[in-house]
Amino acid sequence: MSKIREQFESPPPTPLEVQATGDLKPYVIFTQLKVNGPYIYAGWLEAADDGMAMEFAKEHYGQDQECVNVIAIRRGDITSSDGLYPPLPLGEGSGVRAGSAPATQTGREPTERTPSPQPSPKGRGSFAVFTQKRAGDLWLSAGTVDAAKPQAAIDAAREKIKQAKAAHAIWVVRADQLISTHGDLIWRYTDQSYRLARGYGREVRAKWIAFRDEKQLAEYERDDLQESF
Repeated sequence: MSKIREQFESPPPTPLEVQATGDLKPYVIFTQLKVNGPYIYAGWLEAADDGMAMEFAKEHYGQDQECVNVIAIRRGDITSSDGLYPPLPLGEGSGVRAGSAPATQTGREPTERTPSPQPSPKGRGSFAVFTQKRAGDLWLSAGTVDAAKPQAAIDAAREKIKQAKAAHAIWVVRADQLISTHGDLIWRYTDQSYRLARGYGREVRAKWIAFRDEKQLAEYERDDLQESF
């Protein structure tokens, strides 16, 4: 992959403008690698509804590495401390975007947002907090705070959560707007080592040799490298 990356210049300072087509909505995905561990930013996807988003997330990001849980968050439900995702007007809940752009390397997708008519719960509520330590770092879950509004949740996170105090940016999402796998099967019970870097060692080579001899395997690897690079 390093040789492939050398063929590309550094990414542009601003995201490419690409308009969305169809009725798909953007979701950000976080994965939890072990019980009681933090949720780690995995990427973005687009889906028609919450159910489809979760199925896509489990089959794509949930199979990238062993994990115990996956959560999806509608982009319209995120409020960010840097103003990229401003809070929706009071009384308006899950929003959809009027336009869409691909995710940047920082996990940011600056596009216009149009709130939906679905009402949000009134009064104080629990907000999940996600932080980015430095610009370009992965987003990590940091805990929860109780607040009446998203901006108040950001302020409370800065004050009460150590991980958020010096963070470059903070996302807050109402806890009841997180879409979770809730213990569903994600990582298969069958041997999935071929999906992981550790699987491309002696075991995989032995499996190849079971079907090809050493000379054929060496020729195959050489041809494959030539085609790739």
